[in-house]
Parts: sequence; C-alpha cells; structure tokens
Amino acid sequence: MTFPRHSIAVLILLALVAPCAAQGPKGDRANPHNARFNAQAYGRGTDAFRRLLFELHFEAVPSFADLLELPPEQSLFIMLGNPICLRPRNFPDGLRKFVEQGGAVLIATDQKPDAEAEALLSELAGVTVTGQTLVFRQPSGAGGPMPCYNGSDCCPILEPIEGLTTASGSMSVLGTLSSLLGAGGRPDLFRRDPQPGSSRLQVATNAPSRLIATEKDVTWWVKSGIHCLARLPSRCENESGEEVDPSTPQIRGSFTRLTQGLAFNDRMLFAVGGTVGKGRVLVLADHSIFINRMMLPREIHNMEFAANCLHWLRGGVSTPMEAAKAALKKDPDALQQLIGQRKYVLFWDDGKVHRDFNVPLKKVSLPPKLPPEPAIVAAIDKTIAKLEDENYFNEELLAGLDDLAGGRQRLLVSVVYLLTLAAFLFLVYRFLWRARHRLETAAPLLADAVGQHEPRATLLDQRRRALLRLGNVWEMGHCLARECFESAGVALTGASPPRVTMTQGSWRQRWRIRRRVARLWRLARGTTPVPLSPAALHHQVRELEELKTALANGTIRLT
Repeated sequence: MTFPRHSIAVLILLALVAPCAAQGPKGDRANPHNARFNAQAYGRGTDAFRRLLFELHFEAVPSFADLLELPPEQSLFIMLGNPICLRPRNFPDGLRKFVEQGGAVLIATDQKPDAEAEALLSELAGVTVTGQTLVFRQPSGAGGPMPCYNGSDCCPILEPIEGLTTASGSMSVLGTLSSLLGAGGRPDLFRRDPQPGSSRLQVATNAPSRLIATEKDVTWWVKSGIHCLARLPSRCENESGEEVDPSTPQIRGSFTRLTQGLAFNDRMLFAVGGTVGKGRVLVLADHSIFINRMMLPREIHNMEFAANCLHWLRGGVSTPMEAAKAALKKDPDALQQLIGQRKYVLFWDDGKVHRDFNVPLKKVSLPPKLPPEPAIVAAIDKTIAKLEDENYFNEELLAGLDDLAGGRQRLLVSVVYLLTLAAFLFLVYRFLWRARHRLETAAPLLADAVGQHEPRATLLDQRRRALLRLGNVWEMGHCLARECFESAGVALTGASPPRVTMTQGSWRQRWRIRRRVARLWRLARGTTPVPLSPAALHHQVRELEELKTALANGTIRLT
C-alpha cells in the first residue's frame, strides 16, 4: 500500500506526541488522582517492616554475594513476594546448607514458585506454595461475626496451631520429647508481650495462599524440625471457584467448601517453621501481612507478630528451657544469647534488595491544644444542666418508648404481665415449694442415735476402763489387799495391823516385812480412795504375791 506524504508526517507527529501526552503534568494539583495513587502505593509498601528492622538494630546486606561472605550464624535472609531470587546461583551450596550452618530464613509469598525455587523451598522446609488465592465465604443465612479483618472476606484471621505435629500430621515421639526439652525449636509467634497470660495475637492476612507438604515420608521432620504454626479458617475457599484440593472434593454450589483438617496436610495450612541444623526457618503463604496496610492498624496485631518472627529468627530464646540454658551459661555475652546474635539481613522485597532500613518517620500535624481541665468540666456541667432544664432526657426516653412496637401501651401491658407472673411464682415458692414435707438432713436417724447409747462392754469392764483412763486404780488395789488378808485368816476388824512373826531372817528383813504388812493393812482397811497409779498397783501385786508365798511356806505368820 502507498501513503501520501502528509499522512506519513501525521503518523510521525502522533508517535512523538503520544508519550508526552501519556505522562501528563506532575503534581497533585494538576492530577487529583496522584494523591490516591500514592496512598495505595504506600499501603502496599514495607516501610513499617523496614522501620522495625531498623529499631531492632539489624544491618542491611546489599547483595547475595555479601551475604555468603558473612558468618552464617550472624546472617538472616528475608524474602517477601516474588520468589525469583531462590536460584542456585544465589545459593551455590543450597539454601538448606546455608541454614544448617547457622543462618536464618524468612520466606513469605503468595505466589507459586517455579521449578528451581520450589526445589530449594522443598529441600529446606518440605513445603511449597500453591499460588491459589483464598477468601473466606460466610454460609448463606449464617449470622455472627466473621473471622476476618474489617469484615473483608479477603483478610481472614490466622488460627494458631497448638501442639506438636509433623508435616504430614502425625505425632512424632522423638519430636515431641525434643520440643518439651526445648530442643525442638518450635516458635510461639502468637504470644503477647509483655503479658504472656493475655489473649493470643490477632494476625490478619490479605488475599493469602496456602502451603502443601511435598515430602511423602514423615521421618524427614525428625531431621529438619519443621512444625505447623498457623492455618487459615476452615471456611476459606479458592477465589476463582476451583477446588482447593481436587483429591478430596466437596463442592457446594460454585465454590469448594473446605473442612478443617487436623493433620499437617491440612488444606488450610499457612505457616510452618522450626530449626534446621543450627539455623531457623519460617515459611508463610502470604507476604502481605508485612505491608504497611496490614501492619499499621491497631485493631490487628501484625506488627507484634512481625516482631516475634524477627526476634525468633535473630536467635532469641523462644522456650523456658532455652532461657534457662542461656542464663546458666557463664558467658559475658549471655544477654546477646538471649536476644539473638544474627544482625545482618538481606531483605529481598518483591524483586528489590533494600540497602537501608532507616525509614524516616512521617511528620504528623498535632491537633489544637485543648483548654485546661476545669474549663472542660465546667462546659460539660453547663451543657448537662441545660439539657435537664429542657427535660431533654425524659422526652428522649418517652420518644424511644413510642418507637417500640405497640408504643407505651404495649410496654405497660408487658410490665403488668411480668409483675403478675413474678407474684405467682413467689406464691408458688412460698406456699407450695417451701411448705412441702422434707426430711431433716441435719438430724441423725433414730437407729443411729440409739446405737450410740448402747453399752459396748460389761459394767465391770467399763468401770475398769474408766479407772485406767483416770489413772487411779485404788479400788482394784483395795480389793486385792482385802483378799490377801482374808485368805490368811486375818479378820479386818481391828484398827491396828496384825502382828508379824518370822521364823528366820535378819532384823532388817523383819522391819521391811512389818512395814509392807502395815501399808497393805491401811490399803485394805481404808474407806476413802487415795491416788494409786497403775504402776504402783503393779508393784503392790508383786508384794502381795510374795506375802502369800511366805504365808504358805510358814516363813511368816500373822496373829
């Protein structure tokens, strides 16, 4: 085809002017949409996350080559967004080798990695990102609050996974024991500091994806120490309407309804992490939880969650056992061991490496200064007094009653019904319920009361026990002494003791026998009880037996 010369000139002019027209004038005053565009760009940025790195005294690493030259035990690699940096050229010995030597890695992305990146990620943590965008679907007709931030179905709240589970959901005995002893390396990223006893952190996502396990054998977890950390709500679905897991489809309508799984192959798995060798690993299925739009609001706790992640990746203690080990070490760098020793960070932010974390804080215009407190209180009192003079509160109350269904008349009838019902229930309780026949539970039964008063032994036995309990057995000694003299044929009528005649023995023995007979005579003749202990009675019985033996032998005679 042939064109006229002026047509060719017009085409050339349009080709030169079109780019200039597309740029437009600079400045918000010339283009009012620039302010909104800048706000959206700032919301997608990571200024708050970088400022957090600066406040935690991390130092930026400019390139992967510089990262590999640093000691691994002092290095941290953070990747947010596009996983194109996961290449063998950036990690010649492998990403897992870097972690095993002491490095730490935080990978957060909702994009599906390519073959090379997926191989590195699978070798490191045994999981990969599906790349599916999940949203929360409220069932039709279901009420109640949604587990989402700001009521948006694209921002579901994470659910912490409590317990010790492996990448395929099984309970590993070795992993459980190691975690209980503080060697498992399972981080608690949802704790609230400085109040450990308060509620868990509310961490919101933004159009997240999910993780799936790539390892078929569960024994790999024992070697790598990777744990389940968080999951998405069970009612999340794929945004495109496709099945989240075609192997177990549950289609209802145009979306797949997902049920909550208890295993690590849970279809709503979001975060895994743990220790690999000497290093630490965190893998999240969404990098948007660290953007400004999700970290700056105070209604959610993404900022605290990010601080917990960085503290743990730095090498700080996460269990009481680790804290005890660090405290017991006699090392001048014990404080550094408590907070961690990794300070060099390579921050890959969606295709860009940040070389400086010192993000300047924005200047905020302060509100005008309020008047002094007495003036504010006086103004409030004046306003309340004016409203009371105008009878404002009563009129508003009556107006509110009129707005109810049926108005004041309906309310009055309802109050009368309620009072009548309350009076009826009181009368039923007073004259029917309380007046019913009931057994007195505090009083003992008759059989038990009678049984308590029955004698448990004979009268003589009871008397003997009473004397032993009192510690005075004079009555028993009195009876035994009388029996002894009566068996010897001595009448107990005289006031003085009988006369003792001995056929043999010294004067001292005669003197002792006379004293013993006189003491036993007083005991046998006595009418007033005197204290006599059981031990003294035992000694007296022995003397009586000796006296009876002497009388029977004829050694002693009583006249």
